[in-house]
Amino acid sequence: MKKITKLILPVAGIGKRMRPLTLRIPKALVPLNGKPLLDYILEEALESGIRDVVLVMSPRHTDHFARYLKSRKKEFGNLKFYFRFQERPVGNGHAILQAADVIGKDAFAVRFCDDVIVAKTPVLASLIRLYETYRAPVLLLERVPKNKVSRYGVVGIKKVSKRSGKLPSGNIYRVTEIVEKPKARLAPSNLIIIGGYVLTPSILRNLKKISDSLPVAGFDALPLAVALQVEFIIGGRVYGWEFQGKRLDCGTVESLDRAEEFLRKVRR
Repeated sequence: MKKITKLILPVAGIGKRMRPLTLRIPKALVPLNGKPLLDYILEEALESGIRDVVLVMSPRHTDHFARYLKSRKKEFGNLKFYFRFQERPVGNGHAILQAADVIGKDAFAVRFCDDVIVAKTPVLASLIRLYETYRAPVLLLERVPKNKVSRYGVVGIKKVSKRSGKLPSGNIYRVTEIVEKPKARLAPSNLIIIGGYVLTPSILRNLKKISDSLPVAGFDALPLAVALQVEFIIGGRVYGWEFQGKRLDCGTVESLDRAEEFLRKVRR
């Protein structure tokens, strides 16, 4: 079985919720506890056996990321980097599709820098292990209070029995639906999707078909969730893993401050 060694990192977001920090630098390069957010994800990638990393960025940030990688040759020299571009904010699924030429026909991982995960085992390594067991897309899930589900993509689930072999701790589910930002009373659960995935070539094919059907792609017109919904319709299986660890939400200035405070406490 071919190992998963490719990672897509969509870093093209304009970082509106993190202004003024993002007025001069991309969101992925905003520092957390003394180092850029991107450092945390690339460290995780190295520890998880990733070899190829596709940075999908805004063209106006090319120089920022080129300088960053030049400054990190010692830390991340064993990774091979590719630059791909997203001209407009057409959705995270559209960003992933820009890396299709690098991915080819392989399963691949996706991570977002907004979610830094503190766990004993890197979450990418765990997601890859789960993919190797179930041979289907795997989504990273977190349980939140019911009154907060309206901020997120929420999954409908069926509990599954763990297969034999050494699997990560935490609940594993068969995902049956994804509902974007539902009212609490309409949410199928209080499990939300956060920024980690292992995806299959069929998801890329779904994204391509949807993209080709859109005459003009508007703002957030091609989210990844739509391609996953297509997978449900055609009878594909999708799994979710409720990880054990701590998610540090780094999507706003306020949440970044809370993440900073948490890391300072645990590292004293």
